[in-house]
Amino acid sequence: MTSRHIASFVLAAAAAWPGLSAKSAETKRTVYLSATDAKGAPVTDLTAADLAVKEDGKDRAIVSLEPATAPMDVAILVDDNGSGGYQAGVFQFIQALTGHAKFSISQFTPQVSKIVDYTDEVPALQAALERLGIRGRINGEGDQLVEAIDATAKGLQQRKAVRPVILVLTISGGGQARDQELVMKQLQASGVILYAIFLSAADIGQVIGDGPKQTGGIIERIGGGTGIPPAITKITDLLMHQYKLTYTLPDGVKPNERFSISTKRNGVSLIAPTRIPDK
Repeated sequence: MTSRHIASFVLAAAAAWPGLSAKSAETKRTVYLSATDAKGAPVTDLTAADLAVKEDGKDRAIVSLEPATAPMDVAILVDDNGSGGYQAGVFQFIQALTGHAKFSISQFTPQVSKIVDYTDEVPALQAALERLGIRGRINGEGDQLVEAIDATAKGLQQRKAVRPVILVLTISGGGQARDQELVMKQLQASGVILYAIFLSAADIGQVIGDGPKQTGGIIERIGGGTGIPPAITKITDLLMHQYKLTYTLPDGVKPNERFSISTKRNGVSLIAPTRIPDK
């Protein structure tokens, strides 16, 4: 068989078997991020040319940057010691994201109890909100809240949620719960974005203290009830103006958990994960 015949045979085989090619496809990776200006307002005109991405410390090629439009799955964990203090804030949060997400809501009695599963049905959400009113003194513990975050992240991973989000609203905080490092690893593996609002006196621990930064969320410290509405507004603004970033890894390079992103634009701050799923 001549070299010309061999070349023809290879081309024919590649056409017959799409998986057979001289060069395998590059691996595409997706990350959700937000951007704010010097006043903390969302930046809505960011472009791929404004950004530089590294994975495992190495530059990666950006394929696209576009507004995030996929529906969110949002788990809301309310740790209010039975005070009902976060009821209005949860209503504000759901109202702002209606039409863009399905919500689950859990409260602590003191064990975690899911009062509505992921839904966008208004009657079900209204019924759940009514149950977040004053319920009498309930003493929570850090272990219970951290375990709830861990279980919720696992549940979102099992749902194969495209844009998984956890919002924690806490009075008691996460404390010094056991196995916090394992929970941090679960947050990374699930791709969840963690947001948290806590009272200034709360002992928040590692998961609530460091989890938002690792996952691309934020943490808001408030002094009392008057701080809840602006904190909720800040979080919902970020979620409503998220970007979907797609970049590639060279052929043969395995995904790595270490991720970083920077911008060339002055006055712009990026809110993005520092650890991402390694597969």
